[in-house]
Amino acid sequence: MKNEQRRVVVIGLDSLSPIMVERFLAEGRMPNLAHIRQQGWSTEIIPPMPPTTPAAWTTVATGAWPSTHGIEGFAIHEPGSPLDKKKHAVSSTCINAELIWETLEKVKQKTILLKYPMSWPPRGGEHVVQVDGAGGWGGLKCEWDLLHSGCWDTEICEQDGDLEQTIGGSDWMTRDADNLYEEQTQRLVPSPPSPWPGLPAGAEPLWETQLNLHYAGSENCIVPIYALAIRLGAGEKILLATQRDATDVRLLTNEDWSDFLSIKFSISNKEIQGHVRFKILEFDAATSRLRMYQSQVHQSTGYTRPQTLAEELLTVTGPFVEWTEGYDFLQGWIDDTTQLEIYQQHVEWMSKAAQYLLRSHDYDLFLTQVHFLDMAYHIYWGAAIPGHHQYDPSKAAYYLDLLGHVHELADRFVGAIVEAAGPSALIVVLGDHGHDLYHTALLINHLLLHEGLLFVYRDLRTGEPCVDWTRTKAYASGYRVFLNVKGRDPQGVVNPDDYSSLQEEVIQALYGLRDTERNETPIRMAVRREDAISLGLYGESMGDVIFAMSPGYQVRSPIYLSARAWVGNRLQFGQVPIFRKTELFREFSGEHDTSLPFTRAIRTPLYINGPGVRPGRRTVPVRMVDIAPTICHYLHAPFPAQCEGSPLWDIFI
Repeated sequence: MKNEQRRVVVIGLDSLSPIMVERFLAEGRMPNLAHIRQQGWSTEIIPPMPPTTPAAWTTVATGAWPSTHGIEGFAIHEPGSPLDKKKHAVSSTCINAELIWETLEKVKQKTILLKYPMSWPPRGGEHVVQVDGAGGWGGLKCEWDLLHSGCWDTEICEQDGDLEQTIGGSDWMTRDADNLYEEQTQRLVPSPPSPWPGLPAGAEPLWETQLNLHYAGSENCIVPIYALAIRLGAGEKILLATQRDATDVRLLTNEDWSDFLSIKFSISNKEIQGHVRFKILEFDAATSRLRMYQSQVHQSTGYTRPQTLAEELLTVTGPFVEWTEGYDFLQGWIDDTTQLEIYQQHVEWMSKAAQYLLRSHDYDLFLTQVHFLDMAYHIYWGAAIPGHHQYDPSKAAYYLDLLGHVHELADRFVGAIVEAAGPSALIVVLGDHGHDLYHTALLINHLLLHEGLLFVYRDLRTGEPCVDWTRTKAYASGYRVFLNVKGRDPQGVVNPDDYSSLQEEVIQALYGLRDTERNETPIRMAVRREDAISLGLYGESMGDVIFAMSPGYQVRSPIYLSARAWVGNRLQFGQVPIFRKTELFREFSGEHDTSLPFTRAIRTPLYINGPGVRPGRRTVPVRMVDIAPTICHYLHAPFPAQCEGSPLWDIFI
């Protein structure tokens, strides 16, 4: 081994659940992972607090706790700013610690990054090869997203307006906030057909429609897509093309996916290329009915380093199928089958890309991650596992089998990488956190309203609800409660002498909370800011009280106020619920983000196999900060500068 180049391949399966993995390993649905487990060393990992994608994968890459590397969640509060203001923390520019590939760069060791979270913009020098890493998870659009996925329909049902008003953005500052504009099904208008050269012999044009694809939501930058309905023999077909020409255009019908169509947006006298494809969801030529799902349009260049790698990948793997989040399903655009097909397309692209990179580039460390397992858990957990109020035991087997198919895809991804890496590479398969049931949201700022620690009013000129900072003593953001302290916060009202007693008041309010309908306590842990250092949380952006939820519960920060909540400018507390049940297939029914990371459901598996590995199973979980130093130890490399972990010595012979 001393005379051979050591290589490490890290395969990240986001949200990998020990509960689900054990089930599907036992069913024989994950043979590649089963082989790694049987031949190698395995255990479980305790994720950091919070157990989220950005915080955990950054911990894997730095060996540091969240407050050390600076990624304490999807969004963070900047000291000195208003308590309800947050900023994104999902960029490599927000990371305050050295990344493992920067460490390896110093000793001239080479790294390949394939869509590894928190790695964009690129950091590191000429020894780092990189593909993407700029979002595409947690509701966050990829930076290279030219046009997001969508739905097109000749019939759009008008929905009742939402009378509920909200104070505060989403907990992640990704979806439903400043990153994704409001997405609606877009209307298709059938019209008499124009001439289409190249139609098949005997084809009868019936009607056509046009889709105007707007670059990043812009009304001024448009690429048209044309759809023509024809009758051919005894069947009816749809043709899709970038111009009215049927030459070399595939004929489609219900449930068919189109080929990728190459499109170019003209931006500031520059053409930017991407690719789009469609699935026919409903089609009836006789009634001029057409409903289609439109894929994301990912930019064809710019998302790799070196730049030329994107062109190579387009030739080898085809257009990038990047987006796998579940919001298209939750909006009712697509069904289970289509969602699974999107996962499969993504895995196929990622597998081809991984194999190409591993075989065509020299490397010491290869890092990749896929996120679709996490989203499948978010969507289907409550339907597959008992405990949700809408759980139907007669349908549970169907959803468990669907999750089984998703795990098969994850295992297929692992197998493709292991095959390309060969027997000389050390294989590390792990998740960033686990997953658990999510049946009820704790509306944390509603609790503070009821406790008289937070006050709101309605602006009678605009009708908008607002926080009354002149009276508000506490405000929550995710798993953190901030006290509104004089001299520290812009509109502080809490005397510093009362700081400790108010911390205790908040903690007692949390521990005293009870979900009377379920006869359960939703708070598993609540501690003072100064006591959270043992959780790796001590940064300036941390709250004054840190808490974590019991299984089945997650915290949500926005304040939801319906019209019934007001009589004039007075708030009716009977119309301000503290708990809100989740609804299957309309919102998440599986979660992890504010759970206590020490519970088994939120832990995540670790499997390691390769040269020098001692086969066996460790029953005591390890820390996530130990992954980076273990990799560096194997590669005979120094540890990242801010590393707070230590190697897992018992892995190696």
